[in-house]
Amino acid sequence: MTGDPAVKRAVEMSFPSYVPTGGTSPAARGLLAVPALVLLDALAIGSSLLIAYAARTYVLPKILPGFFRPELLDNTLQNLWWLPLVLISCMAYEDLYQKRMPFWKEAERILKSCTLAMIFSISLLYLAKMTGEISRTLVIITWSATIALLPFFRYFGKRLLVKLNIWSRPVIIVGAGKTGELIVQALTRESTMGYEIIGLLDDNKELTGLVNPHSEAVIPILGTFDDAERIISATRVQEIIVAAPGLPPKQLVELTNRLQPMVNNVMLVPDLFGLAMNGIEVEYFFDEQALLLNVKNKLKSTLNRSIKRAFDLVVGFTLLLLCMPAMLLIAAAVKLDSQGPAFFAQERLGQGGFAFTCYKFRTMYAEGDKVLKKYLRTNRQAREEWQAYNKLKNYDPRVTRVGSLLRRFSLDELPQLINVICGEMSLVGPRPYLPRERKQMGAWAHDIQVAKPGITGLWQVSGRNEIDFEGRLKLDTWYVRNWSLWLDIILLIKTIKVVIKREGAY
Repeated sequence: MTGDPAVKRAVEMSFPSYVPTGGTSPAARGLLAVPALVLLDALAIGSSLLIAYAARTYVLPKILPGFFRPELLDNTLQNLWWLPLVLISCMAYEDLYQKRMPFWKEAERILKSCTLAMIFSISLLYLAKMTGEISRTLVIITWSATIALLPFFRYFGKRLLVKLNIWSRPVIIVGAGKTGELIVQALTRESTMGYEIIGLLDDNKELTGLVNPHSEAVIPILGTFDDAERIISATRVQEIIVAAPGLPPKQLVELTNRLQPMVNNVMLVPDLFGLAMNGIEVEYFFDEQALLLNVKNKLKSTLNRSIKRAFDLVVGFTLLLLCMPAMLLIAAAVKLDSQGPAFFAQERLGQGGFAFTCYKFRTMYAEGDKVLKKYLRTNRQAREEWQAYNKLKNYDPRVTRVGSLLRRFSLDELPQLINVICGEMSLVGPRPYLPRERKQMGAWAHDIQVAKPGITGLWQVSGRNEIDFEGRLKLDTWYVRNWSLWLDIILLIKTIKVVIKREGAY
């Protein structure tokens, strides 16, 4: 690093490993990133093949004796020696060795790559008339294992590579306002992207920096927007994020055009918060030099609704069968604990604003409403809490002993699987709102009620009851506007973590 000692000292404090100290430079270490990722993927694929081989050799023959031919294994391994090369090539095609992306986005690309590789391999074997010499079970298990192991190996492998400064990439954020703070939080949370924020630029001289949420160190303000060229020259940084959507459009374009020739990559955060992001397509007109953003409402598509419904039926019916013994035990416990029915049926708002009967296990006493009204009249703090959240966090006099346990682990919602099978709810979707909450929903209701309410959803994995009512509406609206089948799968996986850790449940 050359020039400006003040900038050098500030960068040393926020990202000391970026400043050369006589050892291997960050740029040289960065050249090892792609080979290191390829090695990680090769280890994951090799482990997947070993798991598939062990399952096919030792586990499945004991479960179904006489069904599996042992001679197929040797033929499969001999004829599929090139499978790892195809998988790695498909991952390269999906930009998994060059592009930095959040964990769940990367997991989605890995799923696509593995599926594409398997389709290509099976098609090639079919054309070569070798399918009779291949163990299809081994291929399917390998595909399943790679989908699980590749994200796992990459997550922990990238974290190690970041510590070794092989996957680290220094970045400067232009803008230290609210948007800049959001970008800092995002890059800190998504540590496997490898972006190390060495400083910020902002014209507000009252700001001294932003706190890194992970290390609690202060990320310094290195200068103003006018100092950008000098700061880039001093730090030699090649990644810039422009997070100043408040700038007038003309100034924003000028700033971006000034920085672009000096670095490899400029990322721009536009003032489009609230716009649907998933599946957005960018078109452009050469002559007019204009951009066109194509924003689709995915849940308006009959095909997408059919896919979502098919997913609900398959997964919902499977879960209902698996949970049936536990549901019978819970129903008996509810009956023994207090007087009243085991199930609680309540009218909720469904798709299109139509009411439906939502089923849950009863967690409250039979005359719970009367108990609540009396309690709210005598407890001002509880009354204010009820007005803000439509729930009581610390103590609810209506809840039974068994009900408290069911709510803690969200087991009271298992009967809603029946609503899913009947087509009134979805596994993932907006919260099923009460009819009395329709007025509070206001203009949000139009967007939210495009989709069926879900057993789980974005608000459940983002804080659940810690989020106020308006916050839930915003999250549900975001989900509907950005729906994808992959998003549903992510939210179902995250729900497991939330339930186990009992985050926001009461």
